[in-house]
Amino acid sequence: MTLKLKTLSKDSKKSMKEKIKTMKRYKSKSKKIDIASKNLIIFMTTIVIFILAILVSFILYKSVNFFKDFSFFKFIFSGDWAPGKDGASDASYGIGRIILSTLMMLLISLLFAIPLTIFSSLFICEYLSGRLKKFVILFIQLLAGIPSVVFGLFAIDQIGPMFIRMGAPTGANMMTASLTLSFMALPTMIALSINAIEAVPVGHKYASLALGMTKERTTFSVILVSATPKIITAIITGIARIIGETMAVILIAGNSAKGLNVDDGITGFLFSSIKTLAGTIGLEMLENNGLTHESSLYAIGLVLFIVVILINFLIIAIGNIGNRKRNKHKKNKKFASSDYNKNYSYDPHKLDVLVKTNTESRLSKKVHSTILRGFMITSTAIIIGFISWILITVVAKGLVNFDSKAFVEISGQRSGIFALLLTTILLIVSTIIFAIPLSMFIAIYLAEYAHKDSKFASTIRFCINVLASTPSIVFGVFGLSLFVTAMGLPMSIFAASLTMTIVIMPMMITSFEDSITSVPTLYKEAAYGLGMSKTGVVIKVILPNALKGFMTTIILSVSRIIGESAPVYLTLGTAVRMPTDGFFSSGATLTTEIYMLASEGSSAELLGVAYQIAFVTIILVLGLIFLSRYISNKLDPLFEKVTFKQKIIRIYSSIFKFNYRKWFAKLYKNIRRRFKKLIRALSFKTIKINYKNRKIRKKVIKDIIKDAKKNSISN
Repeated sequence: MTLKLKTLSKDSKKSMKEKIKTMKRYKSKSKKIDIASKNLIIFMTTIVIFILAILVSFILYKSVNFFKDFSFFKFIFSGDWAPGKDGASDASYGIGRIILSTLMMLLISLLFAIPLTIFSSLFICEYLSGRLKKFVILFIQLLAGIPSVVFGLFAIDQIGPMFIRMGAPTGANMMTASLTLSFMALPTMIALSINAIEAVPVGHKYASLALGMTKERTTFSVILVSATPKIITAIITGIARIIGETMAVILIAGNSAKGLNVDDGITGFLFSSIKTLAGTIGLEMLENNGLTHESSLYAIGLVLFIVVILINFLIIAIGNIGNRKRNKHKKNKKFASSDYNKNYSYDPHKLDVLVKTNTESRLSKKVHSTILRGFMITSTAIIIGFISWILITVVAKGLVNFDSKAFVEISGQRSGIFALLLTTILLIVSTIIFAIPLSMFIAIYLAEYAHKDSKFASTIRFCINVLASTPSIVFGVFGLSLFVTAMGLPMSIFAASLTMTIVIMPMMITSFEDSITSVPTLYKEAAYGLGMSKTGVVIKVILPNALKGFMTTIILSVSRIIGESAPVYLTLGTAVRMPTDGFFSSGATLTTEIYMLASEGSSAELLGVAYQIAFVTIILVLGLIFLSRYISNKLDPLFEKVTFKQKIIRIYSSIFKFNYRKWFAKLYKNIRRRFKKLIRALSFKTIKINYKNRKIRKKVIKDIIKDAKKNSISN
């Protein structure tokens, strides 16, 4: 019996040793895999900085020839832009008037966009809830999905003629461009503003309401003030969007290098035909007069790039100001809780009088609330109305001008819409193949490997932000110079996809990182507790749980590829043809053909074909947006799964089984109650009481201030 036990113990010792050896081998193997994967991720991450370095270096290199003969300050501040052939004595290269025109267009756009952004964002966050809130946000997302050239087509056909009736000489002018660009920048500005408002602590709102402030005053005096730094960041991001827009501006701004018209009064000034910085590059890059002219266009690209970097530094500075204010607020809290301030006690009778007189129903209070609520409702209604206007116009005109022959052949071209669609799909596939791995590696590094205080990670994030806000025309110029001219690639789907990869990478990296960081920490801790390596946790835990966000990001990136026209216009071409050479075929996408048709003229036939292509593009983009929402809902385990039959029953019940009589009776009672309140508020007796309370309140506040001063002097 004893011998048997000894042999068992020897066997167990051997098996234990073998297990330990196996575990050591597994650990060393997993450690090697972790090191290899980390090095690969870091290597792929450095590509972002490398891309930015190449981008800046290339633009600088191309601009050098111009700045050898022309000073930078003369280029910026001189007003005449009249490029000529190399060596021409009458050629002048000054962008002063173009800069001034761009800034004035930006200012007018912001005069429309900022109030609409603030009022609508506050209304969506503070007054809407449930399905209605989701519906309004979805509607604004639809505005973001509309390609810029469709905006340009719509502005030529609808907004331009509206301004002609107001006295504009032509439909393409500064006011048309400003109004259109303000609505193009709104989705980005509103989305970031909503995030800022929702980040304000709920306690701020409840504390304000508990002190007797109205909901409207709380919304504007507490919530808006708290979210102001981030809202300013949203506005600055919108500025980058407005400055960088190219193809739509070329269609609707007039493209005159003479600058602002100051001779014909305010009407002539507002309806000036202008040329912008980005528009100048888009118009003249493919049809320049020589090396000097080409180099001057790269110099304009350099100016735009400098503006983008300054905008990003400004965003960082505003963020730092917000942090300083928060730190200062914490110090003030400590000071408020010190013994010095505890020595003073307020008279309970005076406080009671203040509360009673201030919480009385006052006319001014109600008028103030009604006006603010009216502004918020009107702003949201304007945005929804504009989105409805553009969607209804594109769909209606697309259906009216629908011609099946255009799918096979567009007049004056070799092929039709089917060729455009096929070229667009090949561009999407080629771009996604390059963009997904690069973006994924960089997002994993920033979310899982980079230290919070790492300077390398901070540099990468800054580079990503700079690339994200860089005008797409700059990427187009870069792609044309590097991939087509320097590397010798033909103008093709492949060259355009390399350019578009750089365009969509910043957005994909940011969204992928957000999806990875949203995976609960508990999942990762449990995986590490089971002995999984870092690489195993990333592959088997983080990536599967972040799949929902990844799918949404990829679909939205596809809609961005469809909507872009400036980089594609410069690297792919504009001729409508079937992509018979595969990824090395040249041609046109849906959006570039809309631009070509809209720029060629405003005849009914051309506009009809343009609207038909715009209709196909809108259907494609909106389909992708709804697909992204469907996939995100499908992958959400908490989402209520409803069959098609159940949906039909719900819609039928909500329309035909709804108690309309009860709803109208409730509405009548509500209107009657509010009318009685208004009559009571406007009565002489109420006004007299409010005036008396106001006098009492002022007197009590003066007494409290006097007592506080006496107390501070005595202490």
